[in-house]
Amino acid sequence: MNHTAAQPKYTSSPVRSLAALSRSLGLSVAELQRIGDAASSLYRDAKPIIKVDGSIRRTFDAFPVLKNIHRRLQTQFFQRVVFPDYLTGSLKGRDARRNAALHTGAAIVVTEDIKNFFPSTDAKVVYSIWANFFRFAPEVARLLTALTVKDGALPQGAITSSYLANLAFWDREWRLYENLRDKGISYSRYVDDVTFSSKEKLSNERIGCCIAGVYGLMAAKGLKAKRSKHEIRRGNGRMLTTKLMVNTRPALMTRERQNIRAAVHQLEVLSRWNSTDSVSFKSEFSRVSGRVGRLSQLHPMEGAALRARLATLRAGLYANQQLGRQLSQFAGVTLDCVI
Repeated sequence: MNHTAAQPKYTSSPVRSLAALSRSLGLSVAELQRIGDAASSLYRDAKPIIKVDGSIRRTFDAFPVLKNIHRRLQTQFFQRVVFPDYLTGSLKGRDARRNAALHTGAAIVVTEDIKNFFPSTDAKVVYSIWANFFRFAPEVARLLTALTVKDGALPQGAITSSYLANLAFWDREWRLYENLRDKGISYSRYVDDVTFSSKEKLSNERIGCCIAGVYGLMAAKGLKAKRSKHEIRRGNGRMLTTKLMVNTRPALMTRERQNIRAAVHQLEVLSRWNSTDSVSFKSEFSRVSGRVGRLSQLHPMEGAALRARLATLRAGLYANQQLGRQLSQFAGVTLDCVI
């Protein structure tokens, strides 16, 4: 079968033995096996993600001994994969804005969410990626599976997990993409968010067939859709994907833009009544700066005005820090004189 641009492609040679894997990763076979045997215990809890519905998504951070291996897997293998354009999440140079751009100007947008994607992507799926997509030897695929799963599933937050998540449907997703494309329907996946859209109106029957194809893709890997996230939006109203409006161009929702402007104003108020040198102010400043940065990407003029206001606050913060240092130095000199 000939390779098409819709298929992810590994551009290097397969690893045919544990000895070759050892050379690629710079660790002995015995050391890799020892770490692989203990891998599930080599993670700590990272900052949890609070989802829109209030539930908590657990994330993990690998300990250095395992994280170093993950970094080598990233450079040696994952960065040698060409990912198709319809995969838009957790890949360099791709983001929610790019995902939304694939669906702007549509007459209908349908979004689906993969339920518990990371903890439901099991070792069998991961092994298939190493053994059948990368075409590594079975013993190599088994060891790499041990090194990249935790308790038999993908640990969200690990360096390797986002790449493996993008490859979870490597053998089927491209067929769905091409099938929809040939019908004039755009498809994309932003990690666990699936979107398809059409610039032409679709009958309920055609929509149902497309949804069945998406659900079939998930079911083939033992995954399910989160039915509460299922949405069908039409061009006579607000259309969203990955929390961005796509009616005419990728844009933040009006309410979110209002909230970001309010957050900047609140910072300005706080700066008048509280020390801008406090840890809590710095933390809030950093958080709001990130939100303004996101807005600036999609609404440059509005973002520029907010960034200017933040720059004024930052200048005040710097001035306070300088004044604090000068007062500290002055107090030291005074004390020396007294002594």
